[in-house]
Amino acid sequence: MIEYTFFVILSEGLIMSSAIVHTIDDYESLLVALHNVLGVVVPDGQRSSFLERINPLLLRNKLKSLALLAEKLQDDDAELCAELLDVISHREPSWILSSDIKSILRNYIFSQLPNNARIWVVGCGQGQLAYSIAMEMATFEHRSGETKNHHVFATDILKDNITWADEGCYSVLQLSTLSDENTKLYVTLNKEAENGQVRDKIRQRINFYQYDITEDLQPLESMDLIICPDELVYYSNEVKTDILQKMADLLKSGGVFLTAGGQIIPVNLGLERVEHSAGMFYRQKS
Repeated sequence: MIEYTFFVILSEGLIMSSAIVHTIDDYESLLVALHNVLGVVVPDGQRSSFLERINPLLLRNKLKSLALLAEKLQDDDAELCAELLDVISHREPSWILSSDIKSILRNYIFSQLPNNARIWVVGCGQGQLAYSIAMEMATFEHRSGETKNHHVFATDILKDNITWADEGCYSVLQLSTLSDENTKLYVTLNKEAENGQVRDKIRQRINFYQYDITEDLQPLESMDLIICPDELVYYSNEVKTDILQKMADLLKSGGVFLTAGGQIIPVNLGLERVEHSAGMFYRQKS
């Protein structure tokens, strides 16, 4: 059996990580378990960073190989599953919304949503995404003179992320990608502590929940808008379609599903694709 000091051959190249010894067979067994248990696939372009990030998870769970991790995964350990999903879908926390989502929110969706609309932000991480959307809402209301009282329900699979998001307190470094305007309007800076607290007028718009989107979504109740930037790209087509159907069923008639990067949604889920001058989105037809 060939072993590597965490060198794994992918696409005829070498990917290097820490000094833990693994085999190609161990790695393949983990990929199979991820697909079979979680319905998750690791994109080829992310396998290097995935391997680099997985070592701390192995140490936390006192596992000496990827094969043992695969075995434990098959034991239906909910906390481990959540950790693995976070490793796979990991992205650096940022306050910056994608240009396509920002455009459609500013130039169409906020004005079209009814008063007291319910908005679900999927995969909020440590809260920056949800707070950024709430800040966009507040800025829209200020500029338009309308008070629409939209409310955000933000979810993430990791409990630690939800705890962090709910506190709404970030270091100066974490706030570095938030625009100067939004920092001034919506964050109270503490120079002595070198951090900033998101102000109550934004925090009170959001409820944070730990939630696994592969589970039953009905407890979330109906929504007017679902924003799911890139959370679904890590799931197999079968699992992704099942999640999308649940989300489509959760939308009210005329409700909007908003994603990023021009992701294509199957046409048989009850959602119609809408091409607007401000951007593309999907709408519940029924």
